[in-house]
Amino acid sequence: MASAQMEQLKQVMKQMMAIGFAPKFDGEIDPIQLRNVIQNAQAHMALEPGVTYESCTLAGIECECNMPENARDDAIIFYIHGGGLICGTAETSRGYAGMLAGESHFPVYTCTYRLAPEDPFPAGVDDCYAVYCELVKLYPGKPIFLIGESGGAYLSITTAMKARDEKNVLPAGIVPYSPPVDFSGKLDRNFPGNKDFTVTPDGLKWLRFYYCKEEEVTNPYVSPIYADLTGMPPMLLAWDESESLAVDSEALRHKAQAAGVEVVWKSYPDCFHAFATTGRGTPESYEIMKDTIAFFEKHI
Repeated sequence: MASAQMEQLKQVMKQMMAIGFAPKFDGEIDPIQLRNVIQNAQAHMALEPGVTYESCTLAGIECECNMPENARDDAIIFYIHGGGLICGTAETSRGYAGMLAGESHFPVYTCTYRLAPEDPFPAGVDDCYAVYCELVKLYPGKPIFLIGESGGAYLSITTAMKARDEKNVLPAGIVPYSPPVDFSGKLDRNFPGNKDFTVTPDGLKWLRFYYCKEEEVTNPYVSPIYADLTGMPPMLLAWDESESLAVDSEALRHKAQAAGVEVVWKSYPDCFHAFATTGRGTPESYEIMKDTIAFFEKHI
């Protein structure tokens, strides 16, 4: 059973979606409209006290460093925002990135990777990996962790895959919250108990239409469910049991464990898609935030 705070938050989210103040992926999608919704929401977002937002450019890509007071210098976090691979920027990432920086005291980098449909696969994959490579050069020998939700979770996985495949320095760990790992239709998201009111199976079909070509859907960098995960860094997974992408997280967990990857995971009942990024807002999301920071500390 979800907490009272989670139930209250779900009702608020539904009300905000109804009046166009929160994004919804539930059928035919207008990317421009969704971007405007996220921009408007970001404009009203409270920023984390004690965190400064420092603009920078890495690999020619607009980035930000969310720098907390009394920052730790023993690890770097690269947070890759969600938004269905069609929405979001480094600036709109400040809500969770700033909170994570404030709570953990680690510097947290974000980036404005290219988005579909203007820049479909592999643009976002290439951009996130390019930023990661620059962070490796900027902080030689320092552990770098990848974290993201939804589309950003998918990009954290593909970034780690590219680092492994190109024999680059591996991330110290990756934290993909509710990633889509299948754009081919292999996984059945119309399962009994799916109560997702934010990202529906129909919405995911439209995202696939915008993001990649039909002949690319079984490419492991499009659908990591087809990837060999041998040699991947440790993972922490968290998801809502009733979200459309619950089957993706379960499939990723089993595939990673079968490949010998260290996996820490927990699923939660009756929350919503990518709820982890509400941070301190609910007992469930705050538990995940604390577990995430403990995961970082364990793997430094």
